[in-house]
Amino acid sequence: MIKPITIYFTCLITLCTFHCHAQQGSEILIQANKASLERDYKKAFNLYTDYIQINPSDFRGYFNRGTSAYNAKNYASAIQDFTKTLQLNPIFMEAYYFRGQSFYHLKKYRNAISDYSYGLLKKPNNSSFLKLRADAYAERGQKDSALIDLNNAIETDKLSGDLYKRRAELKVKLNDIEGSLKDYSAVEKLIPSYKMVHYIKGKLYIQIKEIDFACDEFEKALKHRIVVADQLNEEYCTSL
Repeated sequence: MIKPITIYFTCLITLCTFHCHAQQGSEILIQANKASLERDYKKAFNLYTDYIQINPSDFRGYFNRGTSAYNAKNYASAIQDFTKTLQLNPIFMEAYYFRGQSFYHLKKYRNAISDYSYGLLKKPNNSSFLKLRADAYAERGQKDSALIDLNNAIETDKLSGDLYKRRAELKVKLNDIEGSLKDYSAVEKLIPSYKMVHYIKGKLYIQIKEIDFACDEFEKALKHRIVVADQLNEEYCTSL
């Protein structure tokens, strides 16, 4: 028979060990987060590894180590950690986001689309997932699917100049020049600092033989010191 005092000391040692490990893990996590903020991703990766050894069932350790690998552009390693994160916490949307991005950077677009699609099952109107999936669809040559995603993203976020810019670029590839011009006009309003838009619009107007409109855009571009507009301006506009 085990004496009560023996049981007491066994429990005390167990609790002390657990408390010490928890305290040590918290300290390592603080150091790792600090290294990550300082963009010392190698140090952060190693510290998160130490944390995982102490807390192997905590999904945060794998996710944070995955983001360190991702920021260091070690995408294969990042995918492994994000996959482990999702095994421990299958509804952690950030892991789907970053794993999808890791697949995208490795040009594994089908895998990226799968992760973005899962995120959209949980958040159907998430413009970030829609935008990223559109990029992956476009890279796979599925331009119509990409356009649908960008349309839906813009319906969700009508004030995003970046989304209009992406859709304008895609419409050029789909040979929808007039549609692209409309989107670039939206970009002009939503991102006033993006002066290159005048040069781009000028080139598009030339494609549809609207030379007067093209020259107006080249003139605006040159006023904003977009020097690449000078050659086309001389070619199409100086004789007008």
